[in-house]
Amino acid sequence: MLLERATGLAEKINRYEKLKAAASQAKMLRTRGEQLRQAGTSLADARTILERFDAAGISANFIASNSDDLIEKAGTLKDLVRADPTVLADPPFDLKYAFIDRLLGISTFAADVVGKAWSSYVASHGATGSSEVLDALAKLPQFQISVARIRRSRQGIEELSKRTPTDPLKDIKNLEELVAEHRAAWSELKADGIPNTVIVFLRACADNGALLSELTDEVRKWLENRDLLNAFRVRIG
Repeated sequence: MLLERATGLAEKINRYEKLKAAASQAKMLRTRGEQLRQAGTSLADARTILERFDAAGISANFIASNSDDLIEKAGTLKDLVRADPTVLADPPFDLKYAFIDRLLGISTFAADVVGKAWSSYVASHGATGSSEVLDALAKLPQFQISVARIRRSRQGIEELSKRTPTDPLKDIKNLEELVAEHRAAWSELKADGIPNTVIVFLRACADNGALLSELTDEVRKWLENRDLLNAFRVRIG
């Protein structure tokens, strides 16, 4: 009786250990599967945003390094898993560091490249003009309303540049609207008692810059009398 009970207990322990080992392996396979799923989703998202930027005419100049090696590893892993999924417990290479982490690294690099491409696009298509000029004009009561409007447009453009768009075509349209508002605010800049030559000069400074010939004696004297002359800089080219 004792021997039978001991034998039965041994068998139960053996079955328990097998079930425990199977459960542990199943947990490992779920973990590996989730890691691969996350990497795949991350790559798919990166590809989508790169394609959208390309369609919007914004070149990100993205090149994935060592992609051939990763493609080869992906093919090898696919064939092995198709034959026996448990191969994930002991793959022919370090699955996490040599494969999954490198895939995630590509996605991170793609996001960084796209972000820089967007910031560069906004910088080249956004508002122009000196902040120092605005600061100087803000000191004059006649210009405070116009300056506030201009600054709101600039702030909107700056915030837009810091946020990488998921829909670049939509944000390009938003940028164009903000730039149009900025230009309109400058073009409508006016104040009673301010010479027209001064207004024309200030508007030119907000666009591509005023010509040196536009800095007439009248404009120079007006700026100098209001301590605004040092707010302007000479740019060559």
